[in-house]
Amino acid sequence: MRRSHSQRKGTGKRTISIILDGKTEIWYLQMMKKNESLNTVNIKPELPKKKQLKELYGYVIENSRDYNEVIWIIDFDTILKEDKERASKSKSKIVELKEYLDRIKMMSNVTVLINTPCLEYWYLQHFKESGIFFENCSKIDKEFKNTVLKDYEKSERYYKRSSCDIYQMLKPYKDNAIKHSKKLGDFNIESPKQGKAEMYKIFDILNIN
Repeated sequence: MRRSHSQRKGTGKRTISIILDGKTEIWYLQMMKKNESLNTVNIKPELPKKKQLKELYGYVIENSRDYNEVIWIIDFDTILKEDKERASKSKSKIVELKEYLDRIKMMSNVTVLINTPCLEYWYLQHFKESGIFFENCSKIDKEFKNTVLKDYEKSERYYKRSSCDIYQMLKPYKDNAIKHSKKLGDFNIESPKQGKAEMYKIFDILNIN
């Protein structure tokens, strides 16, 4: 998935590669890019075909050589799921992720954003100051009752509908979401089973007010 260098460093714009492991994240970021004025930054949301943790990490490292900045967005429920499904003799996915995070700390142009359990927990912070830990996303959708996301569904049609896309629906509540997410604190790999929504940090990275 290499791109020509004309799309990367040296274009006169800050080039940012955003590595994702789910379609909902890419749809959300596409709508962010559509609705916000990002004249000084060229963001590239990318969904690699191979989504194993090791392969995603490798893609982050590869892109860090060519882009000004790389953002790796992780839904932690996928890590928990893979950890349960791993063979008894294979390395824990949480241990594996810790190794990658330790290496990334030494890299000045890579940022990792972890949502626990998933992107929908970030959405929830728009309406409720919630620190509840959810093992997976299935129960979060029920929390959207009586909100603008009451009919929420994980589909491209829903995220990009012309009447009011997902980003437009959530934007009026963005300040609340950022405030609530900051109170949750940063993801801690030593104590991973805590509700976290680090997605808010992307607004500072992209200079979105």
